[in-house]
Amino acid sequence: MNLLEKLYSSFAIIFAFAFLFCIFTIKELQDLSILLPLTGVALFINIGLMFVVFKDIYFRNFENSTQKYIWFALILFIWPSVIIYLPLHGFKSRKAQ
Repeated sequence: MNLLEKLYSSFAIIFAFAFLFCIFTIKELQDLSILLPLTGVALFINIGLMFVVFKDIYFRNFENSTQKYIWFALILFIWPSVIIYLPLHGFKSRKAQ
């Protein structure tokens, strides 16, 4: 990942946690007229995060070729696995592997 992708990934994860925290703690945000636009923004930010992470997995060389497919499946079906993938592989240089 380059610096911009790392910054975007970090921003997207921080945004997701802040979004959930605010939704559960601020009762005014639970109103549907406010919740729908905020959820739309969160959706677009998350789509960008998935694009960046999937691109990194695609171009990364893993020791075992099945690891690539396992990471694809984990991140596609279990979103919090992004939080595990990024420090283990995503924030490291692809050239070092």
